Amino acid sequence: AKLQWLCEEVKETESKEKKLRCYLLQTREQLKHFTEMKEAEHQSLLKQIKKQEKLLAEVHREKR
Repeated sequence: AKLQWLCEEVKETESKEKKLRCYLLQTREQLKHFTEMKEAEHQSLLKQIKKQEKLLAEVHREKR
């Protein structure tokens, strides 16, 4: 009976560990995805800033 209980405990522990590993992998993938999205957004904003700076420089030149 004690051996059977021990086997059940091991199975439960392995099951919990497997679920946690899956959760960890999902969380890592989400983090990677969000990081990539933020980086893309950052690059897009930098492009917009450079575009605005260029337009501003052109307007400034035209005023002279």
